[in-house]
Amino acid sequence: MRFSAPLFVLFVHLYLSQIATAQIEVDGLDMITRKEWNAEPPKMTQMQWHIPRYITIHHTGTNQNFERSTEEKLQGLQKFSWTEGRLGDGVTPKKPWGDVPYHFYIAVDGSVAEGRELQYRGDSNTNYDLDGHALVVVEGNFNKEKINDKQLENLEKLVLALAEKYKVPAEAVSGHKDQAETTCPGTDLYRLLPQLRKKVENLHNPRVKIGAEQLLSPAFAHLVKGKRVGLVTNHTGVLPDGTHLIDLLNDHPDVDLKLLFGPEHGLRGEEDTHVADGTDKKTGLPIISLYGKTRKPTPEMLEQVDVLVFDIQDIGARYYTYIKTMLLVQEAAAENELPFVVLDRPNAISANYVDGPVGKALEPEKGIGVIPVTHGMTVGELAGMYNGEREEKGLKKADWTVISLQNYQRDQWYDETGLPWIKPSPNMLTLQTAVVYPATCLLEGTNYSEARGTEVPFERFGAPWVKGRELADQLNSYKLKGVEFRPVIFMPDSIVDGIKIYPPKFLGEQVNGVEMIITDRDAFKSAEAGIYILHALKTLNPDKFEWRQARIDGLLGTPEVREMLEAGKNPGEIIESWKKELESFRQKREKYLLY
Repeated sequence: MRFSAPLFVLFVHLYLSQIATAQIEVDGLDMITRKEWNAEPPKMTQMQWHIPRYITIHHTGTNQNFERSTEEKLQGLQKFSWTEGRLGDGVTPKKPWGDVPYHFYIAVDGSVAEGRELQYRGDSNTNYDLDGHALVVVEGNFNKEKINDKQLENLEKLVLALAEKYKVPAEAVSGHKDQAETTCPGTDLYRLLPQLRKKVENLHNPRVKIGAEQLLSPAFAHLVKGKRVGLVTNHTGVLPDGTHLIDLLNDHPDVDLKLLFGPEHGLRGEEDTHVADGTDKKTGLPIISLYGKTRKPTPEMLEQVDVLVFDIQDIGARYYTYIKTMLLVQEAAAENELPFVVLDRPNAISANYVDGPVGKALEPEKGIGVIPVTHGMTVGELAGMYNGEREEKGLKKADWTVISLQNYQRDQWYDETGLPWIKPSPNMLTLQTAVVYPATCLLEGTNYSEARGTEVPFERFGAPWVKGRELADQLNSYKLKGVEFRPVIFMPDSIVDGIKIYPPKFLGEQVNGVEMIITDRDAFKSAEAGIYILHALKTLNPDKFEWRQARIDGLLGTPEVREMLEAGKNPGEIIESWKKELESFRQKREKYLLY
């Protein structure tokens, strides 16, 4: 059969309509359709078919408007599109378009509306080939304004849905300025595009597979089958489907789960201070606390097991106690000649950032665990280094096995792994908290509040006597990369996220301070930021500032930072003082890296 040219064109039009015009379905997003905003038919003589292969982000270039509805904005944009005139700057001439130039419009309230139908090329007043570009515009002038959380959330949802449907690779997601000579989509939105591309990249790649998922696979099941198992874990020891490793092992007919060992905050992660021994309500198994009177399993305890298994999510900072618990358990395994199995998990704040002073060893008597503030390693890699240090000291090595991560890259942040976030401790509510934690945990070594007892612990800090604007200005004057500071007032409580915590500083008092806004987490250097924060607090309120000396020296593993601040040294000098030892650590670390 042969088609005439008009019939062939009609056939292609109908075909493209089927593959591209159906409203794209986005989980958690109610799209405002063309019908719902009363769109007029497009001027078909000016429309050209295409299939989306790229995603290009624009901003409207106009100030965010909270008065008009999204429907009204789309109606106005369509009428504007048909006219010949000038753009919003009043200077640049504009040619008439066949329809709304963009395929999707994200309004200031976060609502998302269909613009031009996806099977038709978009339009632009700049000079670039629009064939294959799905155009997404976000309302606002982001050279002056900031994109709000709801806009960003729905932009991510929409872009991921488009990338999945049309198999758009990460490198094909760009800003208007990447395609033409323009400042669009504005500085604030453009800075977020690398993060968006990373999420698209993760969409097309399999999620990270943790060690716990592989323990009972044919390759590793021999480590626990037919064995009496001692499991060191807490509430983070879950598989991506929500199954806890305790239940997985306890229910397995070939595994004899004997003892549960809990770290700081307990087996269920609901305790804020020292934890007592107990019994697991679900399984009836005994729980031995390793953050109470006992910090290391005793020989008597280990007589009951044939193998020790460690599965806890760390965040990547020296002063997060789970890695010291692992060190002591590994030491006990070596001394008692027990196999030690580490189920690896990602470094939450990425395994690339290595910074801060290299303090005394976490186990000072034997010199094991010599690490800086941010070590840039996974728990599996740390276990390998601990074993290497034992060998260097002439100590017996542990018979250890690490079940490595799959599909993992060192530069991945936790939210890029595809794994669900489970707060590792009562005050580590979000990944954002973990990002700033290496900086603001140092305030535990002072008389200033690190905002424990609030919904954003460690992201804010201050004291009743602080002048928030003055402190924000001082910190912003340092021009630290990837972070801004703004004044804030908060009031600490004794309950956070439903969990009773150790009474925080200034309980029930109004605290004046600042909030940290991370603008680029890849550029942000938390260990260095901590020094600048201490310097600012001490500089602005020298009569009020007090050290908790044992705590600050213990966190950093050295008194040198405190002593240099006391001597009036500036942050740059202090940071420079640790560079030589830090480089030595980096070199030592290299041979233990698994990824």
